[in-house]
Amino acid sequence: MTILESVHAALATVQDPELHRALPELGMVKSVEIKGSIAHLEILLTISGCPMRDRLQKDIESAVTAVDGISAIELTFGVMDE
Repeated sequence: MTILESVHAALATVQDPELHRALPELGMVKSVEIKGSIAHLEILLTISGCPMRDRLQKDIESAVTAVDGISAIELTFGVMDE
């Protein structure tokens, strides 16, 4: 498994705190790019001003930095459209 595949697998373990479903299943993972040991992620929130954003950020960071070869993440949030 490549490091990119491992990051995607790690993201699949993170659930939206309110909907209790995995981020990829909800279409919330917009992009994943690996540069060196840093994972650059763009995650789409279900609503603007999501009250669970901080928890989601911690859950994502915890899951992705556990991947062998990833030392940090650069996380950008966007908002899903209809």
